[in-house]
Amino acid sequence: MTPQAESTALREQIRRHERLYYVYDAPEISDADFDALMRRLQTLEAEHPELITADSPTQRVGGTPRAGLAKAAHSAPLQSLDNAYSEAEVRDFDRRVRAANGGEPAAYVAELKLDGLSMAITYVAGQLSRGLTRGDGRTGEDVTENLRTIHSLPLLVAAEHRNAAGLPADFEVRGEVLMPRAAFQRLNQEREDEELARFANPRNAAAGAVRVLDARITAARRLDFYGYALLAEGRSLLASQAETMTALAAAGFKTSRWKLCPDIEAGIEFIAACERDRDALPFEIDGVVLKVNAEPLREKLGATGKFPRWAVAYKFAARQAVTRVRAIAMSVGRTGALTPTAELDPVAVGGVTVSRSTLHNLDEIARLDVRPGDWVRIERSGDVIPKVLEVDLSHPRGEQAFEPPARCPVCGSGVHREPGEVVLRCVNANCPARLKESLHHFARRGVMNIGGLGPALIDQLVDSGRVRDLAGLYENVDAAMLAGLERMGAKSAANLMAEIERSRGAELWRVLYGLGIRFVGERTAQVLAAHFGSLDAVAAAPAEVLENVAEVGPVIARSIQTFFSEPANRELISRLQRAGLDPHQQPAAAAALPLAGQTFVLTGTLEHHTREEMKASILAAGGKVSGSVSAKTSYLIAGSDPGSKLAKAQELGITVLDEAGAEALLAEAQAPPEAKAPPEAKA
Repeated sequence: MTPQAESTALREQIRRHERLYYVYDAPEISDADFDALMRRLQTLEAEHPELITADSPTQRVGGTPRAGLAKAAHSAPLQSLDNAYSEAEVRDFDRRVRAANGGEPAAYVAELKLDGLSMAITYVAGQLSRGLTRGDGRTGEDVTENLRTIHSLPLLVAAEHRNAAGLPADFEVRGEVLMPRAAFQRLNQEREDEELARFANPRNAAAGAVRVLDARITAARRLDFYGYALLAEGRSLLASQAETMTALAAAGFKTSRWKLCPDIEAGIEFIAACERDRDALPFEIDGVVLKVNAEPLREKLGATGKFPRWAVAYKFAARQAVTRVRAIAMSVGRTGALTPTAELDPVAVGGVTVSRSTLHNLDEIARLDVRPGDWVRIERSGDVIPKVLEVDLSHPRGEQAFEPPARCPVCGSGVHREPGEVVLRCVNANCPARLKESLHHFARRGVMNIGGLGPALIDQLVDSGRVRDLAGLYENVDAAMLAGLERMGAKSAANLMAEIERSRGAELWRVLYGLGIRFVGERTAQVLAAHFGSLDAVAAAPAEVLENVAEVGPVIARSIQTFFSEPANRELISRLQRAGLDPHQQPAAAAALPLAGQTFVLTGTLEHHTREEMKASILAAGGKVSGSVSAKTSYLIAGSDPGSKLAKAQELGITVLDEAGAEALLAEAQAPPEAKAPPEAKA
């Protein structure tokens, strides 16, 4: 078979298996077999770059960061939906529809109201061409490169699938991008491990991922796409919503749970069933959408300036409950951080019995003034562990305020709180709780990916003294020893040993991430690996050299240097290297990023970006972001209500940009040198 024929066959195979896995949840081959197909295609395309196509599965990975998001007009307005909060309001909507239908009942399609971001995605000749956010409904932002990283979104809808769905070569799909619950929980756990702020809910996490300027960040967020509309030249493609949902599935798109309802009574029954079942879904929903099924009746109903008159979104009530705090317990993480958790009288919230709620840190306890014995209002939204909203003062207060522990609850060592930090830390580097969490992080999927090394087995290995640090996993563990542990047989032991052996060949960034260096997450580990190329080079780098690496600031640089300056950590690295974990890669070419050496400060509220999104864009272009204005500040980006930072910047003569000016600067940074002009300061 020629390379061209083989690569074509491989692409078709991989697309089929992606569709089975990501869309239909019905894989036919193992992850290892799928990876082997992908590796073979990557090898072929590397050897024959002329064979790479835009719709190749290998092109789902993000490329180099962009300077800004371009904007484009929608083919037809992408409107939001009017809301209903009661059965009476749903029936009132139906009354208006029946009035337009000559008094006759109307059929509806009821769909889950996905808690995500609306997207309009254009296909040309079956190939994904452009993806736009909702924006203001008429103009959206071009996030095509980010959407290409979503595995459940087809890069190519082949002619056979278009024919099966009754679609033309050129069409538009509208739908929702969302983050599944499992991916959201994994992301928040990673952020906690890196001591970063948790995302409040999956929608916020997805929104930041879709609009970030570095598509590699989007790829790491494990997003999903669900379609709900098909258009051609700005008009609905099919005669009914039921036909649309059927065609989307036939074309290889995910669709959420939906039902064709002959009248409003069936729609109300569907709403009740979905509210009962919402916690069993793999993603967050906040209601049900009712849409008139027939396109002619939709056209007759029309739209207001904001909403279509042929659809309504029924919003579920917030899931809250009041219960009593039995105690406030402290758990110990791999960095020694003590995290407080409220142990609660069990209470049903949204169909799930809740007995714990995170309190995050000591400052949060102080803000809430929550005490053992207090009654509190909790809310479960977008996470397994709910949050405490407030103390319910209609009940008697707990008698004694919470006293932070003076010693680690696991090993009894002293605890310490660094100036300016909100967490207590166990000072004992050999604390068993820290080691268990470190091993769990090291082994998990997305780091060293050692399948079978779960919490129960880690407890046995640490409690027995067989494993005293990460290197002990390679030095002191063998199949015979594992087979003698509780709930382990010869086959399980052999499988785990095979996983441990395989992990010796892990990539450099995985080893760096697995070491658990404070503030070094997946992305930072990848940047360090690409820049330095070896463990020894990272370990030897002084703080000032680390600071000059894109996306590595002073705090992260000091943390890396502190880690590698510890004799015990240097010895650990040596032992890991002797065990075979000493990967190398070719360092990336040291090209200067356009905003390298420039420092930015953000203040006020931005209209079109979150602070995190703007910060990510600046970092991707090589700039640094500081929390305070000084003589070293290059630019202040000021939103509404900017506060004292604006006055200080003006006093120091620092260039002040509004949001549009910042966007222009980021776009300008990527322009050819002769085309660049200084950004216009805010008046």
